Amino acid sequence: MHAAAAATPQDRPKASSGTLVSIQVLRAIACLMVLVHHARNPRPWMFDPMVGWNLTTGVDIFFVISGFIMYAAARTEAPAEFMRRRVVRIAPLYWIATLTWAAWLAFRDLPTPDAGHLWLSLGMIPHESPMHANTVWPVLVPGWTLTFEMGFYLLFALGLAVRRVVPVTTVAIVALVTAGFLFDPPGAVLHAFTGPILLAFLAGVWIAWAHTKISFARAWPLAIAGAVGLAVHATPLVDLPKVWVVASSAALVAGTLAFEPALRARRPKVLEALGDASYAIYLFHTLILAMVVWQARKLPLTGWPQFLTVMVLGCGLSTLAGLAAHRWIEKPMLRVLLRLRLPGLPRPARTAPEAAG
Repeated sequence: MHAAAAATPQDRPKASSGTLVSIQVLRAIACLMVLVHHARNPRPWMFDPMVGWNLTTGVDIFFVISGFIMYAAARTEAPAEFMRRRVVRIAPLYWIATLTWAAWLAFRDLPTPDAGHLWLSLGMIPHESPMHANTVWPVLVPGWTLTFEMGFYLLFALGLAVRRVVPVTTVAIVALVTAGFLFDPPGAVLHAFTGPILLAFLAGVWIAWAHTKISFARAWPLAIAGAVGLAVHATPLVDLPKVWVVASSAALVAGTLAFEPALRARRPKVLEALGDASYAIYLFHTLILAMVVWQARKLPLTGWPQFLTVMVLGCGLSTLAGLAAHRWIEKPMLRVLLRLRLPGLPRPARTAPEAAG
């Protein structure tokens, strides 16, 4: 399964004294990894010195972070309220990005999705793409990660319902992955949702659980080991199994928590801002990169000047567009939607959208 982009939940994990800066920094780094990978996607007309390099492991980091954040920020929520908040945080901006992408396809006279594909995509319902054979991809391809996110949220909500979050998510995910290993189910959907990438969510849950029990102050060697593991996989020299990638991503997340005191003392404000906007960057970067490539191929450039132009413009404009979408679309929209309540549930507390759990 090709990793198209990385989904990030819009909650911010809390320490006793505020947001976990280490997790925000990792969200930014993972987002930039995916952005760089897609900016240099192979194109017949473009010089590509990064042939064979794979930075899609940013997705695995995001999934570990998602599991961590859900346990850290939402393990005491009621199941219905939990799902309401997840849908509000994930769906509206995704719908806007998907419809914008569909409009771009129509504008460029490119193949457009049929109604069924569009509705299933907007509903984040896993399905095989009629536009890309044997792939579980929605209209906006990066949205494939959101179907995994929503599946994990449903398992987490079930755990909340029986007040056994860790056991329920552990048993369910291990069972799915084991079934995938033993039976190798046919069909893109079953194959995808029994794959080892699900273990990334579970790793995040267990790291968050351990973080409530023990100090991670001396866990920094795990960050080094995880970074080395991901770097080895990223090279064109070796293609390591998904379990290796998940384990390395989990080690990186766990080890980075050791740097929390240092990061809080000298806050990396740029990376924090990118971490906050990572979901918007992830959703809109496909459109921005498509626009850049559309124009860049007309330039009389070859070799390194061509490559650097595409990379700088693609990554730079994607980042700026994501920051703008986060500030002027996502935050105001969440501020309104998170105030709403389901019938029979108490009105949510008045909290800023970025800090809400």
